[in-house]
Amino acid sequence: MKSETFAPIEKNLLDALCEANSQGRLLSQDAALAVIRNSCQEETEFAPQDILSQVLATHPEIETFAGVAGLPVLHMPALISRSYAGILDRKAAPLILMSEEIRRNSELYPRPVPLELFESPPFDLAPEQLERLLRTMAESPDYQDITFTTASTGAVYLFSTLHLERAHAAFLAERAETGLINDP
Repeated sequence: MKSETFAPIEKNLLDALCEANSQGRLLSQDAALAVIRNSCQEETEFAPQDILSQVLATHPEIETFAGVAGLPVLHMPALISRSYAGILDRKAAPLILMSEEIRRNSELYPRPVPLELFESPPFDLAPEQLERLLRTMAESPDYQDITFTTASTGAVYLFSTLHLERAHAAFLAERAETGLINDP
């Protein structure tokens, strides 16, 4: 495949990806293929998938991963980090979004997550939706590791018992809420 043959197609694809990422959106593989098909001025012997593969092979600044729906999505880490891209992808599946974020924070940092975090961008979950999601988690065996602690301020913090012990999570939540004021 000659890269100069695909230069206009490649430019259109990169422009579409940059535009989407700059607006806080990912580009699905299907959308990328549509850009390629729409960019072909004339018949080509190469399938859009082959052209996409060539572009991905020559542009290491583009990353792909299997989205929550199992389909590939594209992003540019210079514009959207892998972590943020994962959050954007999982917004369509709020139960997965919430549970994975809670587990990730409990394991990696380790820290409990304030419930109010999920009402803020990029999560943007409504209080009623959060209530339904928490009820679903409490009733489902797949989410039995996710629980909560309440700080003295009344703030609710969520954590995974797979990665944090209850007493440690409670201590971390209290410390996050009150800081060093109450810590001699």
